[in-house]
Amino acid sequence: MKNRYSCILFLTIASYFVSCKKFVQVGPPSNQVASSTVFLTAETATAAINGMYSAMSSTSLNFAAGGPTVYLGLYSDELATVTTTANILEFADSKLSPANSIVYNNFWRFPYQYIYQANSCIAGLQESPIPNTLRSQLLGESYFIRAFCYWQLVSMFGDVPLVVSSSDFDSNSKMERTTSNEVMKQILSDLAQAKSLLSTSYPTSGRYRPNYYTALALLSRIHTYLGNWNEVLNNSNEIIAQSSTYLLEADLSKVFLIGSNEAIWQTSAGQSTTDTYEGFTFVPATSTTIRPSYLVRTTLYDAFTALDKRKANWIASKVVSGTTYRYPFKYKVRIGTGTKVETQMMIRLAEIYLNRAEAKAKLGDATAIDDLNKIRTRAGLSILTSLNGQALVDAIIQERRLELFAEWGLRYFDLKRIGQLDATLAPIKSGWVITGSLFPIPLTEMLAAPNLTQNPGYN
Repeated sequence: MKNRYSCILFLTIASYFVSCKKFVQVGPPSNQVASSTVFLTAETATAAINGMYSAMSSTSLNFAAGGPTVYLGLYSDELATVTTTANILEFADSKLSPANSIVYNNFWRFPYQYIYQANSCIAGLQESPIPNTLRSQLLGESYFIRAFCYWQLVSMFGDVPLVVSSSDFDSNSKMERTTSNEVMKQILSDLAQAKSLLSTSYPTSGRYRPNYYTALALLSRIHTYLGNWNEVLNNSNEIIAQSSTYLLEADLSKVFLIGSNEAIWQTSAGQSTTDTYEGFTFVPATSTTIRPSYLVRTTLYDAFTALDKRKANWIASKVVSGTTYRYPFKYKVRIGTGTKVETQMMIRLAEIYLNRAEAKAKLGDATAIDDLNKIRTRAGLSILTSLNGQALVDAIIQERRLELFAEWGLRYFDLKRIGQLDATLAPIKSGWVITGSLFPIPLTEMLAAPNLTQNPGYN
């Protein structure tokens, strides 16, 4: 792992930064970062942070640029595919090989690259002479990105190596897996740091860089999966109270646009030819003979009632050779023709309402159904009444399935946390085994770092 991270992690980082005049290189180990000129001025320090976002959104379908949406959608019960590519079919069958290159590149290698960038930024910013207000904002963003990356890693792999200092660079070949509990403690610590440092305002126009409420939103998501309902309630309440900033879009066609009132955090694709990688991936070319590559499963499509506006607005179809193929249509632009109109939604307000609804239901708060009905009303559905207890929780989980489909693999994580992954996937996936709740540790890493151990079911 040592040579790999020497060449890939930091040289790749360098190539991201030096390829654009707006970004600068963050050097390898922390002693070099601290002594460099990168963090000596506000301009270059900000460019280093922007470089992280550029790297995260520059590669199609990596873990921060649509990858979880596509591949975890396939892995769960949301999507099917017409492709014959072996690595992708492993996701469709929910039977992954440790040698699967998508698992290694998109879900392991890229997160660790961005973690090393965040570590280098944290080290450099701690000694930076730039104004305190800017320094706090940039540090908060670095802690947030590190937490976001580790949350994705621990959610898919379980125990993973925990690296929180760029000075650990030389010991990668000796890396061992850290327990998921310890990794989770670090995630929550990083987000606590981010909360204390980030401004309530966005640092630039648009919502492309995290603010204080973005940290709260990620905490709301994470605590939902941990079942920490009081924390979910507190974090969600604070976001929803900001009604002058965050509002549910009444028009479903506006939810995923640039400038959406529902957006808490968005990112922009790194290519000028497309608005989002999801749109480019899901929306088929106009040729009458080309099928969509990824399809909405019939069971998901049938779960929407005829009156549900999401069915008409967020799912489209194409007929090829007499067969109808339905595909996700939340993002409607495949190839950009000029000014971008859509951008990748990372976290949005509807999820926060559903998080809060579930927290309230678990805590016995009768107003839980009100939050649920806000989402249903926007979708054109009738309000629910007289639900409580498990029946109410079940209705909320079902609403999450319909509202948040094809978004960041949230359905896969929901099935895991409510203990329904096996019951849901075993009947529809020929390759499914109970140990499939975790991804395999990539074989490439196992060979490079002998102290790493494999997850059960992949030996």
